[in-house]
Amino acid sequence: MSFSQQKKLFSISAVICVVLLVIAAFGDLQISNTVINYHSVFGTLFQSVGEFPQYLIFVISGQIALTFSFKMQGSVLFKYLLGSGGLAVSGWQLKQYLNEVESYFLSVSSNLDQHKPIGLANSDNAAAALSVGKAYWIWLLIFVILTVAFQYWLGHFQLETIQRLLLVAIFASLTVWFSLQVNQGLKEIWGRVRPYELNKTQSNFTNWLTINGVTGHMSFPSGHTQAATLLIVFSWFFKGKTQKVWWISGIVYGALMGLSRVVIGAHFMSDVVFSFFLTAVIIYIFRQLYYQYADEKQSKEMK
Repeated sequence: MSFSQQKKLFSISAVICVVLLVIAAFGDLQISNTVINYHSVFGTLFQSVGEFPQYLIFVISGQIALTFSFKMQGSVLFKYLLGSGGLAVSGWQLKQYLNEVESYFLSVSSNLDQHKPIGLANSDNAAAALSVGKAYWIWLLIFVILTVAFQYWLGHFQLETIQRLLLVAIFASLTVWFSLQVNQGLKEIWGRVRPYELNKTQSNFTNWLTINGVTGHMSFPSGHTQAATLLIVFSWFFKGKTQKVWWISGIVYGALMGLSRVVIGAHFMSDVVFSFFLTAVIIYIFRQLYYQYADEKQSKEMK
């Protein structure tokens, strides 16, 4: 996709976002009350496993760093530090994701045992977890399999290709980290009550334009939608048609995640719309930074 096409699509997305946020300013609560279904399998599934893009980007980036350390020539100390650091980041992020998935599925299991709707999982304070031993062995098995698979795949590339992928991985990781920090910061500042946290009269509902301060509530913006929209970043690791497929998949997946969060009662429409667009803006900025400072050929084409 050319730079001019990207700018055109970005402008169209901005207009759509503004229109939806205006609608949400007046109809957030009504929309939520209309579509909420705590029994939704669609909403529960996306809630439980849907945040994988933000974790997997770190996992892949760490694996690329490990491969580069094997192939590069130079300081043994640097090779060791880069490789071990990449492996550590990869393993740690996989563990973070598995902890989240385990917690959600245990919440679903608990809801079923207590004859409650399956989607009633606390998004902010989920505390259910497997035993340390069981969780450790599940993580270790998956981590070993992923590492062997990634190293086998990446090992077929030339050093020049791995070096390019490492630069992409650095910018991709920065994109994920920055989007996480911005999203979390806004959540705390806005202090908005989630749909499932509303009282019986719904008198504690607040418009998305209202900044409540630090209240412990974190509905605005949606963290799941932010994590899902980062699937767009996967397109950076590929070229040609494969890149376009991942790019489109990221947009579709982010939109589906946003819908699932409204259906399951974890967020209002404004939460997911704002999160989707904000994450897209951050992705756009870091992609342009990559073109400007790490891809000279692309930088010339943009001028």
